[in-house]
Amino acid sequence: MARSALKTWPWLAAAIAALSASTPAFAYSVICKHGKFDIDSRSEQQLKIAFGTSSCTFRTFSYRSDAETFAKKNNMQPGKSCSCR
Repeated sequence: MARSALKTWPWLAAAIAALSASTPAFAYSVICKHGKFDIDSRSEQQLKIAFGTSSCTFRTFSYRSDAETFAKKNNMQPGKSCSCR
């Protein structure tokens, strides 16, 4: 039934393809927000809306475990003090 719907509405197939192509891969970032390290899955734009200039991103990863490993190796444990300067 889904294929017949796509044949009937070719714009729907184009919209689905465009959406999947424009959607970024899910990412986890090691960030500093309000002076504390954290790992967050929000986009840079969402972080700016939520925290304004009191947040910054150190590095972004595809997997949470990679972000946690990076944070641990660089002594950036969630909850520890940090600075965006």
